[in-house]
Amino acid sequence: MEQQLKSKLKSIVIEIRHLLEGFYDRAGNWISGDLELKLITLGIRRNESPIDISSLDETETKAREIALSFIQNIVDAGGIHNDAITEFIRETAYTWANRLFALRCMEARSIIDEVILQKTNYGGRSLQHHRMIQRNPELASSSDDGLYSVLFAEFEERAKELPSLFDNNSVKIALRPNVSAIQKCIELLSAPDELFSAPDALGWAYQYWNTEEKDRVFEKVKTVKDAKIEKLDIIPATQLYTEPYMVKFLVQNSLGATWFQMHPETQLLNKWEYFVKDADRAPIKKKSIKEVSFLDPCVGSGHFHLEAFDLFYSMYLEEGFVNPSEICLSIFENNLYGIDIDERAIQISAASLYMKAKEIAPDFVPKAINLVATNIHLSHEKDHIEEYLKKYPEDKPLRNALVTIFDGLKHADELGSLLQIEEPVDKELKLLKSKEDDERAFIDEKLKDSLFQVTTLQGHLPLDVDTYDDWKKKVLVRLKNHFEKETKGQNISNKLFGEAVGKGLSLFDFLSRKYDILVANPPYLALSKMSEKFRNRILNIFQNRPADLFVAFLEMYKTKLKRDGFLAFLTLHNWMFLSTFEIIRLDLLKDLHFSVFAHLGTGTMKELSNPNAQGFCMFCLQK
Repeated sequence: MEQQLKSKLKSIVIEIRHLLEGFYDRAGNWISGDLELKLITLGIRRNESPIDISSLDETETKAREIALSFIQNIVDAGGIHNDAITEFIRETAYTWANRLFALRCMEARSIIDEVILQKTNYGGRSLQHHRMIQRNPELASSSDDGLYSVLFAEFEERAKELPSLFDNNSVKIALRPNVSAIQKCIELLSAPDELFSAPDALGWAYQYWNTEEKDRVFEKVKTVKDAKIEKLDIIPATQLYTEPYMVKFLVQNSLGATWFQMHPETQLLNKWEYFVKDADRAPIKKKSIKEVSFLDPCVGSGHFHLEAFDLFYSMYLEEGFVNPSEICLSIFENNLYGIDIDERAIQISAASLYMKAKEIAPDFVPKAINLVATNIHLSHEKDHIEEYLKKYPEDKPLRNALVTIFDGLKHADELGSLLQIEEPVDKELKLLKSKEDDERAFIDEKLKDSLFQVTTLQGHLPLDVDTYDDWKKKVLVRLKNHFEKETKGQNISNKLFGEAVGKGLSLFDFLSRKYDILVANPPYLALSKMSEKFRNRILNIFQNRPADLFVAFLEMYKTKLKRDGFLAFLTLHNWMFLSTFEIIRLDLLKDLHFSVFAHLGTGTMKELSNPNAQGFCMFCLQK
């Protein structure tokens, strides 16, 4: 996207955030946005207990109930009341913004008919709005001119293929902006298509959304004595946009290299301008492209995934697949995985991948997108595990493993991919399996002595499965199905808990796997800038006391890769520091087959194409 377009987009994004969420003025005073003012009219405000409001309509009553449940859920999980209100307003604001931005991008790329873009020949309405008024002229006399009817009808339609962003039952859109605010947002988004048609438009919107917040957080750390970064401030403080050429360099020299090592005769590398052809790469065992897994553990707005999608698609074609929809479906289900602490990032990543697939295969309908946000708050208000075991008493032997899962998710909102949950859970499950095997072996031994028993009976696992891995998968499916039912019920607290558990189980599933390729732009945050609680959690996980969050991520990476896996990541350090510091860190990665490093900071396309610079960008680590 050209700089002029970026500047226009940035202005629009910031104005929409100010309008919906609020902002700090130059004196550092908080100016409430439309959604916080709307929350106040519902009797909910900071530093005060909720008050009853008698004159609320049905929509407002539901919004109030959901807001109170959302806030209480965070408090019950150990959060602070004011922080919970801030989080509710923030998540509501960015979900509304994401939906409007995504629809605008879809229509700019001709994926859907216009629902946002207003035109004078439709009386200042969008095409879809114009059509609805023609079908239902009575809506023209409503206070919003039928605008919310148009939007929710479109949300319902988009939710059929992208429920993670457009679900009409989401608690994140129960609180609606005032009509004047939503109209202003749509007016701002009715800018020319060229601002929204680029594949990275949503990514830049995400970057600009956090710009002012990031500046505020770092200014606070610089000017306020002993100020620390924690909770909601971690997202803007650790976010960093990855330039397209860096994305291409890393993905082409990891995923692309994997394909080249399996298929030395491939012609695809001729299309990869940043692929280093003369690197020392040994052949690896061939397998179907369906079996190649790619993880970004801090996915951001999904730029690595978008580049990987293009490479995967060309690899499927070269392997002989021909149906575009089937290829897109397989990439979504089998190849791409992503984790982030920011749900807005996950929403944008999902929407961006969806649009890329729809442009290739208009009839494509995704069954699943392997992306998960870790903004998980598990309320301790009641014992959900006991309720689950009442419905499934055959799972009672799993009680300790379930408790370990739920306890392990307590700090997922801060730790994200760094969360250490799979190891203690596996330990509990293996202990249970060992006990059962010992009991069966004892029974078998007794039966050997029986005149009526000819052969030894085999030990068995619970849940009627044959192997440990199958057992674990079946437990996860059963848990997901149980708590998914909670999300569809009328009880708001259960719904919120069910959604949190669903995310938690997906996170546990993703963290339990090992991947062929791991590509990331790891976050940077010194231990000295972390709150004491956050710092202690990092140190408790990584006993070698990493110097910062970046090194903690390096420690995590080596546990998520297969033996011959590829790692590609960015470093912010300058060249001199890279040569003396990051090379030492290679000891952390010595078991990996290959690692790719790209310098970010003063790095440019020219530097990356310089043979001398490539010596620092790439290190071959043979097994």
